[in-house]
Amino acid sequence: AVVGSREDVKVGETVVRGREYPWGVVEIENEQHCDFVKLREMLIRTNMEDLREVTHRKHYELYRRGKLKQMGITDDGAHPVSLQETYEQKRLNIWTSYRG
Repeated sequence: AVVGSREDVKVGETVVRGREYPWGVVEIENEQHCDFVKLREMLIRTNMEDLREVTHRKHYELYRRGKLKQMGITDDGAHPVSLQETYEQKRLNIWTSYRG
């Protein structure tokens, strides 16, 4: 069974997250009492790759395009511009202009 709780319950000298019933306490982090830990681990394991992909696709791309826009470069998405290559080229141009 899966039991969830936001409350801390004192069991002996220890405070645990769980639910208190007339017959005893169900500790949600104790695998002998509850399948919550197994469920949480399974959900994290099965969805971690999706989380990585979404993070890269949405958040990093927004960050990358914002940085390129600050540098005065537009990226239409059809031909992605490398932020690292653009940075290195700008740095080289600045270094060359100071040197010359």
